[in-house]
Amino acid sequence: MLQNRWMAQEVDADYLHIDEQIWQAGISARSESDQALMLRVRDALSLAADISRSDLFLMVPGAEDQVCVAVHAQPHSIASLYLEPLVGRCYRSSERSWLWASMTYGLRRQRIEPESPLERPEVSQQVLPILNDERESLGAVVVYTNVIERERHRRRDPAFQRALVRFLQQVSEGNVLIPTPIPPFSEQDGIVFVDHTARYRYLSGQASNVYRRMGYLDDLRERTLDEVAAGDLRLLDQAWATNSCVSREDTVRGRILQRTVVPLLGAPDLRLRERLLPRRRQPERMGALILVTDLTEVRDKAQELRVKAMMLKEMHHRVKNNLQMLVSIMRMQARRAQTDEARQLLQESINRILSMSVIHESLSQGDDQVLNLQAVVRRIVGQIQQGAIGPGNEVQLLVDHADDVFLPTNKATAAVLVLNELLLNAVEHGFDQGTTGKVWISLFNRGDLVELQVLDNGLGLPENFSLESESSLGLDIMRTLVHDDLKGEIDISSRPGGGAQAVVCFPLRSGPRVN
Repeated sequence: MLQNRWMAQEVDADYLHIDEQIWQAGISARSESDQALMLRVRDALSLAADISRSDLFLMVPGAEDQVCVAVHAQPHSIASLYLEPLVGRCYRSSERSWLWASMTYGLRRQRIEPESPLERPEVSQQVLPILNDERESLGAVVVYTNVIERERHRRRDPAFQRALVRFLQQVSEGNVLIPTPIPPFSEQDGIVFVDHTARYRYLSGQASNVYRRMGYLDDLRERTLDEVAAGDLRLLDQAWATNSCVSREDTVRGRILQRTVVPLLGAPDLRLRERLLPRRRQPERMGALILVTDLTEVRDKAQELRVKAMMLKEMHHRVKNNLQMLVSIMRMQARRAQTDEARQLLQESINRILSMSVIHESLSQGDDQVLNLQAVVRRIVGQIQQGAIGPGNEVQLLVDHADDVFLPTNKATAAVLVLNELLLNAVEHGFDQGTTGKVWISLFNRGDLVELQVLDNGLGLPENFSLESESSLGLDIMRTLVHDDLKGEIDISSRPGGGAQAVVCFPLRSGPRVN
């Protein structure tokens, strides 16, 4: 049963931390109804941490006289009190006697002063025992709130304070039902308390700003939801009808709102002035909390980015087509060239342009400005194998090893042009006409460094070859790209068993030049 249910930690794994061993040990011996109760409590912890702006812990009995942290929910709405989650921690009764007593006797307790040096002095602590139908204690929800947030909460409207107390109690009772995942509630989002008569009683500053942006400039408190045509009443009725949380995204008066309604069960707050209740309202409902987020700017920015991305992809597609047209013209010129030297120079230029064309084609098909060099390398190797190797040669280009290396466009372009020059040099100068041979290409992701290797079994390098003293267009291009664009180093040498090898190393991220 536990494995087939929706698991809250899969939705919010960064903020809801679970020690599976302690969790299973704490509920495995329980009845099915007790297990279901504990699951409902656990699933509501992340929402409760956000609304209460506190760290919440689900404690279960451990071995002997210990209590253990099975679940730790950290809030999205405020910085957590803890850099690391406390799941898996166990405490003896002597270390947390107030917690042990609350869990043993099923008592709600709250304290501010720390009981021992092990506790943090700047937090208030509240224990809400989890009791089954037989009033047996299954564990406890422990709420840790920093003192500043606690004082800020005390200055809020008393109606909201009482609503928050009822909500946390409802969490520990397993009566906050979440049928579908709820978006996180951040510090920029607003919160509203609606009483059992469907009247606005409290709006946070962020919530008031959301309604003002929709055109409701006056104070909404004391007004009924059906007076405010924002769609809140429809969601409230749905939450009250099912006694479960309802979350939905709607467009209201040109604003895109994400709203979550959390029904509060129990007797209405009699300290609020009573009115004649509509018959469809049921007095066992205290009211509801409405979490409201204005997503308009977020959606507008996302749409703007999508449009820009599409325009950029179209631009890369057109650049690729223009380069292909340029290559066609240069091939016509190469066929009409009068000398072999002119044809060779034109062919080298064609290969460089084709390498750049591959970059633009990849960008026109991708979703961002980061390329996987591994995929581009394979395409370049296949392209040179088909177009650059003459019919009289039987030289094979083989990708021996290729790790995933994600680079920004400018670095990927420079790396591809360097590879293009290395392969052309290996094919043109490493093998005689009509001979067979192999060229191996390897791409390694060394963590902070990228290493590109091109090895062949050809003729090798001339005697007294020096990369720094040799001068040719291809070598000049490689030196400039490696040193200036990639901030790396290149080494070309003869292989012990014959042939040549070239090794290029450059930093994966922008930084100082590799020495």
